Amino acid sequence: MVLKNSRWSKVWMGVFSFLLPLSSFLVISCGNKPSEEEMARAEQLIESAHKAKDYKQLMQLADNFEAKGTLTPAKAYYWRGYASDRTNRRRMAEFYYNTALKAAADEDLDIYAKAASHLANLMAIRGDYANGLKLAAPVVQKLEEQKCDTTSDYVNLLIYIGCCQAGLGTSGEATTDGFDKAYEKHLDNVKKNRTDEAYKSAFAGLVNIVYACNYTGQYREAIKWNGHLSEMLSEYEQRPGVNPDYVDKQQARYNLYQAQALEGLCRTEEASKSFDAFRATEFAKTPEGRIMANDYLIAAKRWDEAADNYQSLTALLGDNDDGYSLDNIQSLVLKKYQANLLAGRRDSAIAISMQLCDSLAGAFKRAKEIDAAEQAVIVSKVEELGDQQVAAERQNQLQRIGLVGLLFLLILGYMLYRRYHHHQLKKAHEELQEDVESIEAVATERTRTETEQRLAAAIQQRLSHAPLPQRNDMALYVSQTPGTMPGGSFYDTLLCDDTLLFCIGSAAAQGIDAATAAAMAWAQFRTAAAFGQAPEQIVNAISEAIADGQNIPMRLFVGQLDLITGLLRYCNAGNNTPLLTDEEISLLPVDDTAPAGSQPGTVYTAQETTIAPGKLLFIYTNGIAEAKDADGKPLGDNRLRGMALQAVKLNAKPQPFYDNILKAIDNYTGGTPQAEDLTLMVVARR
Repeated sequence: MVLKNSRWSKVWMGVFSFLLPLSSFLVISCGNKPSEEEMARAEQLIESAHKAKDYKQLMQLADNFEAKGTLTPAKAYYWRGYASDRTNRRRMAEFYYNTALKAAADEDLDIYAKAASHLANLMAIRGDYANGLKLAAPVVQKLEEQKCDTTSDYVNLLIYIGCCQAGLGTSGEATTDGFDKAYEKHLDNVKKNRTDEAYKSAFAGLVNIVYACNYTGQYREAIKWNGHLSEMLSEYEQRPGVNPDYVDKQQARYNLYQAQALEGLCRTEEASKSFDAFRATEFAKTPEGRIMANDYLIAAKRWDEAADNYQSLTALLGDNDDGYSLDNIQSLVLKKYQANLLAGRRDSAIAISMQLCDSLAGAFKRAKEIDAAEQAVIVSKVEELGDQQVAAERQNQLQRIGLVGLLFLLILGYMLYRRYHHHQLKKAHEELQEDVESIEAVATERTRTETEQRLAAAIQQRLSHAPLPQRNDMALYVSQTPGTMPGGSFYDTLLCDDTLLFCIGSAAAQGIDAATAAAMAWAQFRTAAAFGQAPEQIVNAISEAIADGQNIPMRLFVGQLDLITGLLRYCNAGNNTPLLTDEEISLLPVDDTAPAGSQPGTVYTAQETTIAPGKLLFIYTNGIAEAKDADGKPLGDNRLRGMALQAVKLNAKPQPFYDNILKAIDNYTGGTPQAEDLTLMVVARR
C-alpha cells in the first residue's frame, strides 16, 4: 500500500516524527535517575559544609545537587534557608523555609519538622506571635499523629509555641501548652539517655523558656522555669568529666535570669544578691557576659555599671569599617547611648550619638541593598519554581504518551490535545506569574514600611529620653505623641548654670528619612549646646549638617533663657510662631523673612525679648497645627490660639495651663490617629 502523496502519509509522517524523539526522551528520562551512592555522597558533602559553617559552600551544594537530582527539592530549599538564616538574610530564609515546608509536607517529615521549627523561630524573634502560633500548632499536631514526636525539632516547635503564647499573653489558653509539653519531653529524654547531648538540649530549651518569660514580663513564670534549670544543672554537675566552662556559663545564666525576674517583681534586694552571684562566675567577665548583664542593670537603673559594660561592645561585635547594622543599632548601640546619658557621662553620650549618626546612613543603605538582593533572588526562585512545574508537567505528559505506544490514533489525538493544553497552561502560568509578582511587590512594600515605622519610632524614643531639668525658679513641661509615621519631630533641653537652652523641631518629611534628619539635628543641638553656642549659631550648625547629610529642611525653634534676668534670645527657622501668655495671648515676634525650615546657605539671626515671672512661652510643632478631627478638619493656628487663651483664663499657672491645653487638643482630635508627631513645650519663670 503506497501512501506517498496522500494526506494520510503526512499524518503518518507526523506521527513517526513525534514518536522518534518521544521514545528517545523516555529512554533518557528513565535512565538518568541518580544512584543511592550518589545521593548518600551528596548528603555527606552537605553535612560537612554544615558542620564547617561554610554557608556559601552550603548554598552552592544545594543548587548543584538539586540540579543533578541527588538532593530533593525539599532538602535543597531547607539548606538554602538554613544558609540564609545563618548569614542574616532572614527574609530570604523565610521564603526558602516556606518553600521547603510545602514541598516536604507529604514526602519527608524530618525536613518538614526542621523547616517549620526554624520558620517558627524567625517569626517569634520578630514578634509575629500570631502567625508563628498559626504555623507551628498544625505541624506539631501532624508530627504527633505520625508518631514523629521524639525529635529535637518537635520539642523546639513546642518551645516556640510557648514563646508565641507568652508574647500574646495566652499561655495555658491555646490548644497546645508549649512550655509544659516541651519540658516533659526533655525530662523524658534525659531519663532515657543520660547523655551530654540530652542534657545540653534540655538546658537550651529551658534557657529559651526563661528568656521568653522575662522578655514578655511573666516574671513569676520565669522564676518557676529557672528553678527547673537550676535543678537540672545541679544534677548535671554530678556527672564525671563535665566541662567546667559550660557549667559556669549555665550557672551564670541562671543567676542573671533570676536577678531579672526578681527585679521585675520589685524584689530589689534579692535581685541584687542574684546578680552578685552572676558576677562571681567566669562567664560574667567575658564580653558576651558583660553585655548580657546589662538587661538586668538597665532594669535596675544601675546606669554607671551598664555604661562600663558597654565598653565591651566592640570586643563582642568586632571592628567593622562599614559601621553597625540596623539590628545592632536598635538592640545595642541605642542602649549604650541611653546608659551613658543616664549615667551622667555627657561626653561619652555625645560621642556615641555622633557615631550613631555616622552609622545610620550606611546602615540604611546596606539594608536597602540587602533587601533588593533578596527580592531579586526570591523573584528568580519563584520564576524557577514556575518553570520547574511546567517542565514536570510536560515530562509527565510525554511519559503518559509513551504508555500508549503504537496506538497511532490516540497519539495523534493527544498531539492535538497537547497543543491546546500547552497553550492554556502557558496562559495560566503567565497569569499566575503576574499574580505572584503583584503579591511580592505588595508584601515587599508593606514589610519595608513596617520596618521603617519600627526603626523611626525606636530612634525617636531615644532622641528625647533624658529627664527634664528641674529648678525652683522655672517650670518646664514637654509632651510628645508619635504619629502613625513617627520620627519627624524631636525636642531637647540643657541647663547650664542659670541658663536654660531648649530646642523643638520637626522634619519636612515622614518615616525613616525624617527620623534620620531629626537624629542629626538633635545630635548637633546637643553638641553645640554643650559648648555654649548661641541660638542662631545652633540653627546654622544644624542647617549645615542637614545639608551635608539628608538635605531635608527642619522647622526649628531654639531658645536661650536667662533664668535670673528673664532675657530670652531665640532663633526661629520655619517653626510655627510660639505664643507668650500671662492674662492674654500674644505672638512671639519672629523673623517672617526667614525660609520655612533650615536651608543651606541661609544665615539665621537671633531675636530677643524678656519673659517676666508668671509669663508662659508655649511652643509647638507643625503636627499640632495640622492635627485633624474625625472629619479630617485640621486644628489650625488660630483655633489653637483660642484654646491657649481659654486655658490661660481657666488657670494661668504653668502646670494647669499645660494640662488644659493637652486636654483641649485631645478633645478636638477625639482619638483620631494622626500622621505626624504631636510635640509641644511650655517654659515659664516663677
